[in-house]
Amino acid sequence: MNNHKFSRVLLLAITLSLAIITISYAYAQNIQDSKICYGYGTSDLQPKGIGNTVFPYTEKVGLWVKIQNPAQASYRIIWKEPNGNQFRNQPVEIVRNTGTDWGIVFDSIYVAETTAGSKLGVWNVELYIDGELARASQFQIIDYESIQQQVSKVIADKNELEDLLDDIRAAKDALEEDYTTLENQYKQLQSQVGTQTEFEKLQDDYDDLNAEYASLKASQSSTKTMMYAAIVVALVAIVVAVYFGVLKK
Repeated sequence: MNNHKFSRVLLLAITLSLAIITISYAYAQNIQDSKICYGYGTSDLQPKGIGNTVFPYTEKVGLWVKIQNPAQASYRIIWKEPNGNQFRNQPVEIVRNTGTDWGIVFDSIYVAETTAGSKLGVWNVELYIDGELARASQFQIIDYESIQQQVSKVIADKNELEDLLDDIRAAKDALEEDYTTLENQYKQLQSQVGTQTEFEKLQDDYDDLNAEYASLKASQSSTKTMMYAAIVVALVAIVVAVYFGVLKK
């Protein structure tokens, strides 16, 4: 019986513990939102001048974080320059919104006429709660003259690309024209070249003509030999006749 009562008490204790954990979890603080901004309204605690781009002449920039069910904890905001060095490490307090279950933490740095204004690039802002990173945000400080130079460079690059594109188009048109001319010449050449059968007939005719030429050349050689022999005989006859004629005299 005692064991049964002990089991019931243990079960009740576990149930109550789970209920307490559930209630604690349901009402635990959590971050609902964060903004990079200029400041916040004193009555509604809403951020003002929201934006992640800052110029060197901007007066200041801040980190606004909305926390639901804020607890008794240590809150700290750390600002890091573009090179990673710490610029500011500041403990902050919860500003509670009256009549609600949420509040905010806020911290800001001045930019204009400070060293921050000369440190162009992307900054990091981090919120730590009890030493643990709870929220990280970024903003950038940019120089308007630098932007103008970049825009001018982009425009110059665009014009250069357009000129290059025009040259490429002109070269393409010239290449297409040359190709068309070459294609027409090829078609004309194809129309002038006979078929395989015609080529074989032409080859046969050439072979016959070549054989006839060889034969004619051989017969021409024989004819010349006969002519030379006849001339020699005639010359001999004339010499003999002259010789005997002289003797008779």
